[in-house]
Amino acid sequence: MEDGNADSSVCPDSAVGRWSRSCRGTLSSDWGALSSAPSEFVSIPAALTGLGPTVVDMTPDTESIDSFFARYTGYLTAGDLDGLAEIYNYPALAVTARGCAAIAEPQQTREFFRQGQTYYRSRGIHGVRARDIVTEVEVPGVWVGHLLLENLDSDGSPVGTERNAYQVVTAEDGTRRIAVTTPLDA
Repeated sequence: MEDGNADSSVCPDSAVGRWSRSCRGTLSSDWGALSSAPSEFVSIPAALTGLGPTVVDMTPDTESIDSFFARYTGYLTAGDLDGLAEIYNYPALAVTARGCAAIAEPQQTREFFRQGQTYYRSRGIHGVRARDIVTEVEVPGVWVGHLLLENLDSDGSPVGTERNAYQVVTAEDGTRRIAVTTPLDA
């Protein structure tokens, strides 16, 4: 399946358990540093298949998706870097039009959101809330969907929205964690 494009990159294709060239950019430990990568297929590294919490079936103790995104946006609004780091499953994947980035460690998440907080605060954005949560698919242990993140000024008034898609897994304790995040406006 060679397309002759030297700029091709690799992203996970979970349906076949291999890496495919469906995204531009490269897998990187730095969410912002996305560059070109080899175009050949590679197997998913063992490190990516054995880390993170065990995904389980949904139970009555499973966090609702509305509660999950309320928790997530609460961490974003508060600038709670540790809370944001804990809400991701590791490894996680960020997929944008510019490429894909593997996030292997909580510190990467903290640094990404530290930089993001500075960016948003400098533009008068002091809070965020989830709106229009749409479930595309939900099976035991995995939620796939999209939503709007509504940016808020210091008075709590809307000042813009961002569209995002997520794949969220359920941990053994019933809490949910982000496995894949995709900003749709990037």
